[in-house]
Amino acid sequence: MSGRNWICAGIALVLALLPQGAATQDSSGSTADERNYTLKMPVDEVNVTFHVADSKGVPIEHLKKDDLELFDNGKLQNRTVAFHEYADLPIRVGFLLDNSPSMQSQMDRSQAIATELIKEFFRANSDRAFTMGFGVESKLTQDWTENAEAVSKGIGIADAKEPSDAEGTAMFDALYKACKERFSSEAAALSGNFILLFTDGEDNSSHVWESGAVDMCQRARTAIYVFNPEQKARAFRGQEILEDLVAKTGGRVFYEKRLSIHDALATTVSDMRYQYELIYAPPRLKRDGSFHRIKMKCKAAHAQIQIRSGYYAYGKR
Repeated sequence: MSGRNWICAGIALVLALLPQGAATQDSSGSTADERNYTLKMPVDEVNVTFHVADSKGVPIEHLKKDDLELFDNGKLQNRTVAFHEYADLPIRVGFLLDNSPSMQSQMDRSQAIATELIKEFFRANSDRAFTMGFGVESKLTQDWTENAEAVSKGIGIADAKEPSDAEGTAMFDALYKACKERFSSEAAALSGNFILLFTDGEDNSSHVWESGAVDMCQRARTAIYVFNPEQKARAFRGQEILEDLVAKTGGRVFYEKRLSIHDALATTVSDMRYQYELIYAPPRLKRDGSFHRIKMKCKAAHAQIQIRSGYYAYGKR
């Protein structure tokens, strides 16, 4: 076969292998495949949700992307992938109650605070909740439900323990399990996700490290909120751990001698119902497991931002 015939045969073979219509173009110059298919490339992106309020705690609405500056490890981020504002979101709350021996004297108080949230702020037609008690083992006492009465019942039996249960506290395991098995499985539309955690911060039995629990909460877009009777010295290890957990997930620690329970719960629910979401792509992000610190500034006067303090740059799972 001559050289010219080889070329013609090659062209015919390529055309024969192309999908039907792939070689034709419309009047705009786009091929049929270009109109119907989008090439998706893996991109390292970081998703942060946050709440912005004024000095009186009233949500600041209708902020624009240019009203905010976000820093990742001290570097201003300019590669914004998406920016959204959400108002009056449904809430998804997990009540995690420590029933280990060191918290038995606080159980009535913990159950009373959890029950008040359900009575005062829970919307039965849109909000959902689950309840879990934990010591060494974590036990689900009520799965996701919109039924306020069922949630209250789950809160009431979260202190139940079997005689054979070992003594100890596995707080990080409970947080990891709640976020992975409950929040990650909740396939509803965007919601305000948070855990109301009742514990003294002691952990002597977990298989998961703090960083693993925090990372799972962040992946599930779940903030941790804690109520403490009073603020202790920073040297108290349990308080230090709790303050670290809430900072890294975008939650809060409430000290009851400073703010009424009702006002603290109202602040928690407001944080969750009114949120912004910003997705950005840090340049040359290394998935080496290191912790990246996040800081955000807002141009609005007297703005107070509730945002997680950072994230662990683990590989994709």
